Amino acid sequence: MTQTPHPVHPMITRQQAELLLKESGGEKRLKDALEAREQIIELEQADPFRFGYEPPHWKDADELIEGDDELYIFGGNRSGKTEYCAKKAVKTLLEEPNARIWCFHTSHQSSLQVQQPAVYKYLPSEVKAAKKSKTTNVSYSQKNGFSDNTLVVNGSQITFLNYMQNPQVLEGAEVNLAWVDELCPASWIETIRFRLVSRQGKLLVSFTPIEGYTLTVKDLIAGGKVSESKPSELLKGKTVAGCPDGHMPYIMETRRPRTHAIWFHTKMNPYNPYEELCKRLDGSTQADIMIRAYGYATATVGNAFPRFCDKHLVAPDKIPNGTGNFMVVDPAGSRNWFMLWAREHEGAIYVYREWPDWRMGEWAVPGTKHDGHIGPAQRAGAGMSLLEYKNLIRELEKGEPIIMRLMDSRAATTPRDGIGSSYIESMLHDQKGEGPMHFDASSGRPIDEGVGMINDMLYWDKENSEDKPGLFVSTECKNLIYSLREWTGVDKERGATKDPVDCLRYLVQEDQLTVKPDNLVMTRGGSY
Repeated sequence: MTQTPHPVHPMITRQQAELLLKESGGEKRLKDALEAREQIIELEQADPFRFGYEPPHWKDADELIEGDDELYIFGGNRSGKTEYCAKKAVKTLLEEPNARIWCFHTSHQSSLQVQQPAVYKYLPSEVKAAKKSKTTNVSYSQKNGFSDNTLVVNGSQITFLNYMQNPQVLEGAEVNLAWVDELCPASWIETIRFRLVSRQGKLLVSFTPIEGYTLTVKDLIAGGKVSESKPSELLKGKTVAGCPDGHMPYIMETRRPRTHAIWFHTKMNPYNPYEELCKRLDGSTQADIMIRAYGYATATVGNAFPRFCDKHLVAPDKIPNGTGNFMVVDPAGSRNWFMLWAREHEGAIYVYREWPDWRMGEWAVPGTKHDGHIGPAQRAGAGMSLLEYKNLIRELEKGEPIIMRLMDSRAATTPRDGIGSSYIESMLHDQKGEGPMHFDASSGRPIDEGVGMINDMLYWDKENSEDKPGLFVSTECKNLIYSLREWTGVDKERGATKDPVDCLRYLVQEDQLTVKPDNLVMTRGGSY
């Protein structure tokens, strides 16, 4: 008998067959074993819902979603996340009375190509052949998908939606399960959550982060804790914070209550030609391998500084003395000012201090906006006077020499309402004997130019062990680090992560940043 190849059910080898034939009744036993194997394969093809193979990580995902409200499934290429979610949708359809299931994809066409065929695959044969009635209607074609983008079985219903539609289609419904695939807008996620409340429904979000992760999952990854990892044979050494060397994340406890993330590594799917993927990834960057083989991305989609990584972070005690210190500030009225301190050493810039720092909380936090929402550090103790800012700056610096102080050019030169003088002029005033503090206006050069300069400084030749980036950030500057990882610029002036990026931009756009100490001259107010 010719044996059908199968990735899970191995063929009976010649050696195994010969051993069986030597036993009493061996010929019949061998025939029965061969037929049983073929029957298992045929049953799986005919009815994958009842007889399909489920890899062990599917059980882990089942246990997580059973105890949670939401489960985020990240996957490498062909990791099986779509198969899992499609089968989960069919299970809910068949097992929960009067169930309502929503399946979302990027567009109607992508729904036809990805989600609808996967759901149809897992419908039992008797459901596919069921006659149309008031409570059952299953009509599917490969070309057009399900009729009217929906199917009904015994009063339960799956509806296929896409993000090109008007979000108003979501209003008013009660849902048992929502499966959100790929690039779902964050605003849709919030609306979907409200539709799940009355039925204590579940939310599944499946995602392959080819270009980084989106705002939909941004708030899950930032601040999450890896609770379980798996060996990563394609990546050695340090990979992701919270994982042992040579491991990648598998399960994460997210910052959102009753919500976990799980990573379906491509190798976990026995139906995928994993060896072929390994060949294609040979020589790829670590970031590409993380995404393609493990479903893990290190930056958001559209992040303005995709090269920024751990290579650019340095412990405070490893920052060199440099040739002098620069300070930059982005003033605000009702919010705290944001400030950075940096120095140059051997052609590289080292940012060694920020204010507000992590002890005052986050400057920005993830949310539905591209560039985050205002964090507690923007409001904590806000409303300080200029005298208080002067005293704070001097207290932080503790007498360290400052070559130049820079201030956002617009705030620096614009008269303050009701006062008539700008921030620069006001900081020069000696109110109570504390002495003036001199600032120069930043260059006012275009934002895109500054972003480009930062990206240039983040670059280094990965093939040259002697090469290094031109920009480093102290690990204590957590608010700047977060902003560099998350800022996209999409929210423009309203972006919560914009101020730290602006301060860094003012620094790198300053021509005197690399000035030599011999060329320095004293300027008024205690700066050089």
